Amino acid sequence: MDDAALGARVIMATCSPLSTGDAFLSTLLAHIDCQAQAIGSVGYQSLSNPASFVSLVLTGLLTIFVALLGLRMMMGQTPSLRDGLMAVVKIGVVLTLAGSWPAYKTVVYDVIVDAPEQIIAAVGGPAALPGAAGETALIARLQAADSAIIRLTNLGTGREPAATLPSSSGEQQRFPIADDPAFGWARVIFLTSVVAAFSIVRITAGVLLALAPLFAGLLLFDMSRGLVIGWARALVFTLLASVVTALILGVELAVIEPWLTQVVGLRQASTVAPSAPVELLILSLGFAVALFGSMAILLRLAFMTSAPNFRAVMDHADVLPAPVMIKAGETPHSPTVTRQEAPAVSSRSLVIADAMRSSQRREQQAQAAIAPYATTPMARSSQVSAAGAETFAIPSPSQTLRRTKPRKSLGAALRDRRS
Repeated sequence: MDDAALGARVIMATCSPLSTGDAFLSTLLAHIDCQAQAIGSVGYQSLSNPASFVSLVLTGLLTIFVALLGLRMMMGQTPSLRDGLMAVVKIGVVLTLAGSWPAYKTVVYDVIVDAPEQIIAAVGGPAALPGAAGETALIARLQAADSAIIRLTNLGTGREPAATLPSSSGEQQRFPIADDPAFGWARVIFLTSVVAAFSIVRITAGVLLALAPLFAGLLLFDMSRGLVIGWARALVFTLLASVVTALILGVELAVIEPWLTQVVGLRQASTVAPSAPVELLILSLGFAVALFGSMAILLRLAFMTSAPNFRAVMDHADVLPAPVMIKAGETPHSPTVTRQEAPAVSSRSLVIADAMRSSQRREQQAQAAIAPYATTPMARSSQVSAAGAETFAIPSPSQTLRRTKPRKSLGAALRDRRS
């Protein structure tokens, strides 16, 4: 048995087992968190092991990448300084993500695992939300709320199942939902929402962290880079979802804990609380919908924007015209700048601007061409007289325009030639 498998067994053995009754929720959440951390850390170390199949695949991908780069150089396509530097950076990032656990733990693992707790303390601490002191405190408060729900269910509402109670207006109040089903569904929804949210966020983060060596090799090629970007976005989603889940559960505890304390106190004082089942059901269902709705919004946010194309942005910056320096006494003019078209980068606004600039340039050239002739009628008459009558001779309207040379037919030309 290798060290990674042995470490996984040791970590999973230290995870607290489940317990029933008053400690069910706390032991379940602690066990889920422990299993997720074990998957993320031990799974990564197992995949990054030189003897694993992922390491062999990564070695093959690096070999193919270097071979393709050398083949391009042999064919005369020498890479530029930027392309060579980017290739070296890619190889360094891949080797760091896939083979260095200390660097990966500092840069990625600790950020995804520990950063949410720090953000929750910074946001929820000033607002005095329950559970802002840490994950352990949040789990303990959730378990206390579940125990209060169990106690309220055992106490009941204090009324008979088929009884009706008079209201302030004198009319009889009826309850379409029985007390026991309402209490039961309220606790089911409360436990399901909490456990499902924790499981989705923590286990997903653990699996994504463990698969880092596999996704790191895909960063070398353009065709598979989208998978790496999707993996990084999913990690960002788990980070944000951990923060939002803890904050929403803190708000739920801030609402439900005083309410449970009040209703349990009324029942212990033998006071009837007929509206408690429906109110508890609404509280549990409402916060469950809010919890999963916020996770859906975060998922949309994490996968909404596209990755920026830095190469295209740099290429577009290279073709922009340089600013023109105008000295004192000179007339500002717009020099003709050779602008290279950036493929797949030009937007509609740039195309319209280029068309308008070309149209203005043509108009300026046309005005410059007709400027020598744009004079007064008196100047034009003097220019015509100076140029000579033969060049600018215009026949009189009364003169008949007729041929000065008779037309010869083909037959007449042949007869003249024979004679």
